[in-house]
Parts: sequence; structure tokens; C-alpha cells
Amino acid sequence: MGDFRTTKGESLPLPRKQRRRKRLVWATFFLVLIAGIVYAGFAIRVPSYVLSTGYVTTERYAEVRPAAVGTVAEIVKRSGNQVEKGEVMVRLDASEIEASLEEARSRVNKVKAQVARRRAEIEELKRKQKESIAIAKLRLRNMSAKLTRTQELVAKGLKAASALDDEKLKEELSRAELASLLNKDQTIYEKELAVMHQDLEAASDSVKRIETQRRAREIRAPIDGEVLRYEFVIGELVRPETVLYEIFGGTKKVLKLRVAERYATRVTTGQRYEAELTPYRGLQKVLFGGEVTHLRSVIQAEGQKTYRVAYCTFNSDDWTLPAGKTVADYDVPPGTSAEAKIFYGESYLWFYLFNLD
Repeated sequence: MGDFRTTKGESLPLPRKQRRRKRLVWATFFLVLIAGIVYAGFAIRVPSYVLSTGYVTTERYAEVRPAAVGTVAEIVKRSGNQVEKGEVMVRLDASEIEASLEEARSRVNKVKAQVARRRAEIEELKRKQKESIAIAKLRLRNMSAKLTRTQELVAKGLKAASALDDEKLKEELSRAELASLLNKDQTIYEKELAVMHQDLEAASDSVKRIETQRRAREIRAPIDGEVLRYEFVIGELVRPETVLYEIFGGTKKVLKLRVAERYATRVTTGQRYEAELTPYRGLQKVLFGGEVTHLRSVIQAEGQKTYRVAYCTFNSDDWTLPAGKTVADYDVPPGTSAEAKIFYGESYLWFYLFNLD
């Protein structure tokens, strides 16, 4: 039997052929739409960039680190202070070094006293020897004169020949005594003093070496400039990799950015960047711009993160400011933190959305 249906004024069902044509139209529409979207995704190019963080610094810039492991004993300079090259900024504990230095200085003073005393003794010995030589010369001259007179008396028969032998013996003894004094080695005193001077030089070198170690406990400013102090306290153990201060010198500012190591190969000199500085985030967008001037080849680490440092220009000509604002309205002191995009090219929209570039 056939099916019976009742209607309430609806349109009559379309014939099968028309239904098939309608589905074909909708399928074609969706295919064209999808193709258009796919095409647009490959036709539209968007800028590709690397995200980075950093801060504003100056062209003359230095990080201050300790030369050796040590405990902070005195903090001399604070953030905002002006320093000159060579000024002490931090002193590390040097109590053991001071004790060694005091001992070494005492050793130097002791050796100096020994040298001075021995030199005085040698001068006295030389004086006495000089006097002995003078006396021996007088004695020899006297003995020679006596010998001559005795010879004359013996020749005249006024004195016995045995007396002449006694005078000759006395004269020879005087001559031998003088020769002994004259032949005495005077250089032995100089050699003795030379050895003592060597001991003194060794002790002085020890003092200089320990003073160098003590100076290494005094951390000094490598350049002139304004100080930005990191967080550390008295009694804290610091190491050569610990940054204690940053010093900003000069007037020309640059932007120092940290680029994650995995993206660092995409960054090269001359690429432009846009940065937002922390103090100027808000509804009115302020973009600070410039370009990369140098990318350090050294890979640095902070915790588990590794990065390379890019140095960028920070010229007011490249800034995008809100309407009515000028460069003078924005004070950007060194140390101001920033988040930046470093642009390295263009990418298809689909690659950008799915991070395939």
C-alpha cells in the first residue's frame, strides 16, 4: 500500500533531482570557501619575529664581578651612586689574608733589622781592619828602621851579629802580619750581605704577593659611570660568575636584549626591533625601536635557560609615540627593562599561526 502524509501548509518536498542540485551548490560553495581561506593563508604574509627581554644600558657599560670566591664584608657603593674608575665598590672578607700580610711584614722588618745590624758590624770590622793595617804598616816601618840601624852598628862592630838576626826576624814577622791583613778577603762581607738581601727580597715579594691577594678582595670600578647594584648582602658568599653591579657610563643609550639560544640563529646585525618598556605600558601604546648592531657569540646561562645577548640602537628617531607626545615626555634611565620583538623576515599566515616557520 502507498504512504499517506498530511501537510499543514508546508512547501512540497523537492524532487530528487533538485535536492541533488542544491547539495551540489552548497558543497561547491564550501569548497570554494575553504580554498579561498587556504589561499588567503598562503597569500597573506605576516612579519616573523623573535621575542626577547632586556633593558636599556649605555654605550660604555661594565658588569662588576668578584675576582675570586669570597664573603661580602663591606658594601661601599649603592644604586644611583656615581663612581670613578678604580674606586672601591665592595670589600670581601680578607681576615686570613690580613693575618698573613701582617706576618709577612713582620718577617720583612726582622730581615731589615738583621741586614742593618750586620752591615753595622761589617763596617766596624772593616774599620778595625783598616786600623790594624795602619798599625802593621807603622810597625813594619819601625822594624825596617831598626833593622837598618842594627846593620849599621854591626858593620861598625858596635853591636853583636846575633842582634841583627833578631831584628831581621822581627821585621819579617811585621811584614808577614801586614801581608796577612792585606790579603784578608774583603768580599766575604759583601757576599754575606748579598745573601741577606736575597732573603729580604724574598720576604718583600711575599708581602707584594699577599697585598695583591688583598687587593683582589677589593672590588673596584672598571669605568666611570652610574651604579646599578644587584641584590646581595653583607655575609653573602659570592663567586666570579656573580654580577654585583652594573655601571653605565657615557650618554649614548643602547638596548641590551637576551635572545633564547634556540632562536639566536635567526637574529643578525641590521634587523629592526620594536620594544615596550615596563614603565610605559598602558592604553596608549608606546613603541621604542631601533636595529641590532651586534650579537655576542658567547652563550650565557641563567638557571636552565641559555641565551645570547644582542646589542641594539636606541634612537628616538625610531620611536612610535602617541599623538601629542614628544621624546621629551619619556625619561628612559639606564636599567629600564623591556620586552622586544626582533623582526627577521616574513612568513605565510598559516606558518605563523601554527609556528611552522
